[in-house]
Amino acid sequence: MKTFTSKDIENYYDQTEVHYKLHWELEKSMGLHYGIWDKSTKTLHESIINTNFLLMKFGEIKPSDSVLDCGCGIGGSAIYLSKKVGCQVTGVTLSAKQVATAKKLAIENSVDQLVSFYQLNYLETGFADQSFDKIWAMESFGSSFDKQLFFKEMQRILKPGGKILFADTFKPYSYDIDQEIDMQIMLNGWAISDILSLEELTKLAQDHNFETPQINDVTKDVKKSVERLYSLSLAGMVASKIYNLFKNVSEFSKVHYKTGIAQKKAYENGKWGYYLVMAEKKNA
Repeated sequence: MKTFTSKDIENYYDQTEVHYKLHWELEKSMGLHYGIWDKSTKTLHESIINTNFLLMKFGEIKPSDSVLDCGCGIGGSAIYLSKKVGCQVTGVTLSAKQVATAKKLAIENSVDQLVSFYQLNYLETGFADQSFDKIWAMESFGSSFDKQLFFKEMQRILKPGGKILFADTFKPYSYDIDQEIDMQIMLNGWAISDILSLEELTKLAQDHNFETPQINDVTKDVKKSVERLYSLSLAGMVASKIYNLFKNVSEFSKVHYKTGIAQKKAYENGKWGYYLVMAEKKNA
């Protein structure tokens, strides 16, 4: 299994940001995640915002909540929550470049009094015990090289009754990532070593003093996003190969199109699903 350091993950997001700007409406939607489609969504932008809305609703985020956005990217979810609910949000990311962009966007959206951003590793935040009511983890948990450490840190900084809110890819059942080439290409191209199965996630949560997670399966609702990413990757494949011949590009940029192709193959073969998950910290 290929492993990635914190610096690798930072490099991935810094090196591929231009791709998200060109193809995933990053500057408009401020999100790098899959869009969830339903009857209310007609565009990619709307589906990306809808993912924020559905996780916010699922987690019952209130104006009085203090929220930690783990892996906040350029601040899109934090800005959305502060504007929509009026809650305080702290965002952390490994990328200094993303922190700078997030702060700029917060000012432009007039929420800089409600949100703050820091270059920190969410596995070791340094925040005081019981600082937050909610943890927001939108497609960031998979990047953690030590998922037990993630739960340990979240258990420490969450208040009793606090909740971790995930919107992410998980395995519907347990299997060996080393036996699935499409999953390796998909995940490694995003600087992810492996993802948990739903069963592994549930056990890990319970082992760290969380109630049995509530799981909402929205796999079928990201199908249009999967297909959109696949089509963009096919279109960019030839151009990318030609560009790579003449330019000294980063390793992640060089293979990024492969992730879009592999993620559709793995999706169609039922190797990953997309889920909204809520894990509540026990009071005792």
